[in-house]
Amino acid sequence: MPEANHKTVLVTGAGGYVGSALVLRLAERGHRVVGFGHGSSYPALERRLPEGVRLVSGDLTDADALRKATRGVDAVVHSGSVTGEASCRRDLPAAVRTIVRGTRMVVDTVRENGVGRLVHLSTYAVYSTFRERQMPLAEDMELWPDDVYGALKAEAEWEAARVPSAILRLTNVYGVGSGITLKRDVIGRFISAAREGAPLTMYGEGTQGIDFVHIDDVCRVVAELLDLPRREGSLVLNVGSGKVTSIRQLAETAAALAREVLGRDVPIVSQEAPPGKIWPDRWVSTERVRSTFPWFPAASLAQGMREIMRHRWDA
Repeated sequence: MPEANHKTVLVTGAGGYVGSALVLRLAERGHRVVGFGHGSSYPALERRLPEGVRLVSGDLTDADALRKATRGVDAVVHSGSVTGEASCRRDLPAAVRTIVRGTRMVVDTVRENGVGRLVHLSTYAVYSTFRERQMPLAEDMELWPDDVYGALKAEAEWEAARVPSAILRLTNVYGVGSGITLKRDVIGRFISAAREGAPLTMYGEGTQGIDFVHIDDVCRVVAELLDLPRREGSLVLNVGSGKVTSIRQLAETAAALAREVLGRDVPIVSQEAPPGKIWPDRWVSTERVRSTFPWFPAASLAQGMREIMRHRWDA
């Protein structure tokens, strides 16, 4: 990549699953990266980073710390967030502060310091989680969030749109990422169980379908957005596979990988789902992101799960 394309980029949420992967991948592409977030995972992350990356401990609601970290940067990638409905309900005041007020302060700081670009990471939960909707979910559809997480992230999108920004509505992100933590989603649970020789447990027949996107594809979209000419207004992109994978397919893939990688047979078992546990199938339209990045998506689900199964989670 030509030196002229190298930028100074601030990544919020640098200690989290997505944020730490962004810090690593952007640094590998030659950008000068400043990571901002809660620093509990920084020691493990620092062991994986090239020289020159600066990690700053701070809270999104600390205006002074955010203002100082943002001075002189060319772009801000805002990945800092409470993630998921359970985390939001566990501490609703903290979720509101982080997702809504934190995004407002990031946007205010971007405007105050004259930062040219903002990439804001959102979620396809802004379309809805439980409500039946026409599929695939497209960027021009009305937002109808029906859980706390989706509603807060929809409000955060309104904040991000106050400045020129790219808003990315991510589906379910999976993959090794920075390698410092195993994400505890359905893929992470199945792979953890397989590595421990425990049964892979699913609800009902495992027919629920979910849209998954590999963390490396997310990072590449962000990196290539930074290379595009600056535009006025907001660009909204769904970032997902554009198809669904059932829970049963995930369990069967994890079981096959356990035999291939670990030489171990693990059973798949079914249990009755508690009320509200199985949601409607949801997937996103990827026409817009593929028109911008024709290579997208690049990673296959089986290969991504194989990498997770083989990775040494020793951080």
